[in-house]
Amino acid sequence: MKRFARRHDLRLMLHEKPFAGLNGSGKHTNFSLMDSEGRNLLSPSGTQKRSIQFLTFLGAFLLGLSRYGSLLRASIASPGNMYRLGGNEAPPAIMSVYLGEVLNRILDRIEEGLPESIPSKGSIDLGLNRLPEIKADNTDRNRTAPIAFTGNKFEFRGTGASQSLASPVTMLMAAWAWGLEQMTVLIENRLGDGVEVSEAALEAIRFAAKESRNVRFDGNCYSEEWAREAVKRGLPVAYSTPEALSYYLVPENRELLSSLKIMSDREVSAFYEIQVERYLKSREIELGVLESMVREGILPAITRQLELDLKTYRGVTETLSEEMPHFREKIANLARIREKLVAACDRAHALRSKLASLSLEEGVEAVTNEGLALMGEIRSLCDTAENTVGNDFWPFPRYRELLLIF
Repeated sequence: MKRFARRHDLRLMLHEKPFAGLNGSGKHTNFSLMDSEGRNLLSPSGTQKRSIQFLTFLGAFLLGLSRYGSLLRASIASPGNMYRLGGNEAPPAIMSVYLGEVLNRILDRIEEGLPESIPSKGSIDLGLNRLPEIKADNTDRNRTAPIAFTGNKFEFRGTGASQSLASPVTMLMAAWAWGLEQMTVLIENRLGDGVEVSEAALEAIRFAAKESRNVRFDGNCYSEEWAREAVKRGLPVAYSTPEALSYYLVPENRELLSSLKIMSDREVSAFYEIQVERYLKSREIELGVLESMVREGILPAITRQLELDLKTYRGVTETLSEEMPHFREKIANLARIREKLVAACDRAHALRSKLASLSLEEGVEAVTNEGLALMGEIRSLCDTAENTVGNDFWPFPRYRELLLIF
């Protein structure tokens, strides 16, 4: 990708949020399961057997997500994704699933034990009076949801552009495997009681529907109401990368990874530390690069602009200068911005110097609580200066130029 970009005089950026206030960049993972004959197990079918099978595998995934959503959240935690998740058409940091109105009604009715028919063109019969009908394409895409069922597969939209898909896919499959195991145990136990296979499966689906209510949400996942509702539902809510990475250390998550032989308990601890160290180093580099850009590029540009403005102001007559209050205010504002930038860069340098003496946990807390706020302050000051300093002095491409606005 980098090679092809250069061929067209472009540069590839894999940062999840290169431009503030605009859409970020991520990877969408579409996944399903097939049986030994190549049939999609998440494809609604026209036979009762296949329809129950479809709902069984669907319910197993929902069951796994309701239990191990925090593990999935941890798998997409990265420095860049922290800027992306939850805004400008990026999925939020709360793991939920969008099924669409029809599938949710079906699961609700199965949970309640009530028969229902939802007739519609192109619908698929799931059973006479045991199950309603599913329309194969009745799964509208909710772009605010991190996970959505899209007809015959799930789509996960949380992975950042710079991330490998290995960890998210591994955690998705681990949660699904756990859900399938629970469904299998439920079905086998009922079979041991002499219950028919279809009846046993329906009872397992009913259990999964009930247990997964907390992760099923078809509304606006960007809304503040959903954030509050998610807390009420007991869903893991982590807006910062360090907080999300800590989910790897949750005992039940460690136990799952160990039981599936994905990682041993020691390997989970090591993996967590590697991810945290990577986060810390990334933030430290960002602070250093930002400080260098300001000291070596932006501050000299502001200084040259001030010199020019002061020379111009002093060159006019005293009478005329009194008629230029806005010009005086512009010079004063730019001087204040310069002083604030110098002070902020000094604080950034002091913070980076302090990191060497801090523990890993203390360093992460410092760059998250102090560093991010400091970088935001510097960014805001630089944005203001960018709109004031002339093109002849400004050292970097302007925001509007990067976005090809004008």
